[in-house]
Amino acid sequence: MKLLADKTGEQFLNILEQTGDVVVVQFISNEGLAKGRPFQDSLRGLTLAGWTERTTSTAIGLYRFKQGYLEDAHVSFALHQLYPLGRKVKLPLGGIAKIASYANSHTDGYYMYVVKEGETNLTRLKMTPDWVLLPSEKLLALPFYPLPKTQQELDAIDEFQAWAGGF
Repeated sequence: MKLLADKTGEQFLNILEQTGDVVVVQFISNEGLAKGRPFQDSLRGLTLAGWTERTTSTAIGLYRFKQGYLEDAHVSFALHQLYPLGRKVKLPLGGIAKIASYANSHTDGYYMYVVKEGETNLTRLKMTPDWVLLPSEKLLALPFYPLPKTQQELDAIDEFQAWAGGF
């Protein structure tokens, strides 16, 4: 998998085919899932637009994990980024567990300690691509709307508007 990343490092293009400077690319998500349709462009044009080659990313690591790569630096990087401590995951058999350790690489796969819902003991489970990361409770707890501006903030805005003269 050859990737290009935008300036922010948040969007990725997967290079599907390359003939000289002409490339066929497709947008992919952080998880390596294809988005939209493949399209043709020039590598030079994409470079001028700010796209750069990416040699490691969560997308590459997750792609390799799904392909069955074991003891791979790309996979370890992706699993550490995508499955942080304390987050909840939905397991393939339907249970929900909280992540208690980072993924550990072994010759037969990646293992992680989790605490299953309703239990207090750590359980060592082999990771599979079927694990679904659940939304962060901390992020869900954020307010939907910002607090109203204080009078001090409103005065600072008015002062700047008066100074800027409407520009």
